[in-house]
Amino acid sequence: MSFQNWLIRLAKTNVLFPHKYIKKETYKSTDLQRAEIKAYRDNNYDLHRVTSPNYKTKIEFQTYQLNLAQLTEIQTKLRAAMDNYQQRRIRLTYWDNELLDYRTATFYMTDKTYNIVTFGGGNIKYAPLTFTFVEY
Repeated sequence: MSFQNWLIRLAKTNVLFPHKYIKKETYKSTDLQRAEIKAYRDNNYDLHRVTSPNYKTKIEFQTYQLNLAQLTEIQTKLRAAMDNYQQRRIRLTYWDNELLDYRTATFYMTDKTYNIVTFGGGNIKYAPLTFTFVEY
């Protein structure tokens, strides 16, 4: 499949993450990370590696400054798409830069720190948020 001009889709609801809030230059993905089960050198000092066949992806990005309505839009879409809210488990379809194709996987969303820039008049302005999704 060719690139379709989006990076992240919430698989359960088939809704795009609101890309207008993503600072594009902060978007990072570490696609299909390998996990080494065992590595050793034999008597000839040749390296032998046993690598897990289960590859894991990590996606990180920052938003622009958000107001309360914008944060509410993001949080509402994420909550609706979660398979398990307590674990923050969510299925995402994302552009995989190693495969050069879209891939769907199950992730957990890490904790976020909310920094308030200003508040008043029934609104809150947040400093840019960092979203991190780590594949199960």
